[in-house]
Amino acid sequence: MRILLATDGSPQARGAEVLAEWLCYKLSAKLVALYVRDSRLIRVLELMDFGALTVPVPASREELEKALSAHGEALLERIRKSAEEAGLQVEVFMETGLPHEVILRHARTADLLVMGRSGEAHGGSFVGLGSTVDRVLRTSPTPVLVAPTDFVEIQGAILGYNASESAVRALHTLALLAKPLGLAVRVVSVHDDPVQAGAWALEAQTYLQDQGIRVESLAFSGDPAEHLLSLQTPSDLLALGAPVRRLVLGSTAEYVVRHAVGPVLTVR
Repeated sequence: MRILLATDGSPQARGAEVLAEWLCYKLSAKLVALYVRDSRLIRVLELMDFGALTVPVPASREELEKALSAHGEALLERIRKSAEEAGLQVEVFMETGLPHEVILRHARTADLLVMGRSGEAHGGSFVGLGSTVDRVLRTSPTPVLVAPTDFVEIQGAILGYNASESAVRALHTLALLAKPLGLAVRVVSVHDDPVQAGAWALEAQTYLQDQGIRVESLAFSGDPAEHLLSLQTPSDLLALGAPVRRLVLGSTAEYVVRHAVGPVLTVR
C-alpha cells in the first residue's frame, strides 16, 4: 500500500504529516512525501502577497527558487528521518509546477492521498478550504483524506451512505481501512422517507459486517451534513462519497470537509 502525503510544511499541514505517518505505521504502508515548489510564485514574484508565507521571501526570482528548494529539502529530510525512525519505508519527491497538477499526477500511483485543509499561502488563521485542496478533491483519481491541523489518533469511523456510486466506493474504501485499524463504524443514512434511509443503512451494515467490522446503523431525515457533523468527534474518521458535477463538489461533501472537527475521507 502507498500513502501519498502532499505537504508544504506549514503549520496547517502538520496534522496531515503526523496522520500519514501514523496510518503507514498501522497499515504497514509505504509513505510517499511530496513537496511542490509553486511555479506561480516563481513566475509572478512581483504580483504576489507573501505576508502569510513561512519561507523568507527574497527579492529576485533566482533567490526565491533557492529559498523554496532549501525549504522543501529541509521539510522532506525531516519527514524522511521521522518515518525511518518509525521503521517505515519512505520515498520523497520535490517538484516544480502547479501544486494541484503535480499532486494529482502522483496520486495516480497511490492508494490514499493525505492533505491538510489549507496551506501556508492562506495563513494560520484561515479556517476554510484551500484552493489546492479544493481542486484536488474535485478531480483526484484516488481517495483523499483531509486532515485537521491538530493530530488526534483515529479511534472510530462514521460513514455517510446513500447508495450512490461515490458512496459505494467510500464504503469499500473505508472497509479497507477500518478492519486493519480495528475501527468500529457508524453508518449514517439520511432520507425524507425513513424506510429508504433504513434500507440504505442496512445495506452498508451488512457489507461491513461481512468484512468482520463492528457496525452500528443509524437512519435519519433532514440535512445529511448536519447529522454527520453532529456525530463526529476529533477522533472519528468521517467517510463519504464526493460526487462531482460539472467540476463542482457535491454540497454535502464540501460542507462536511469545511466544517469537520476530525479527518474526512472523500471518494469520488
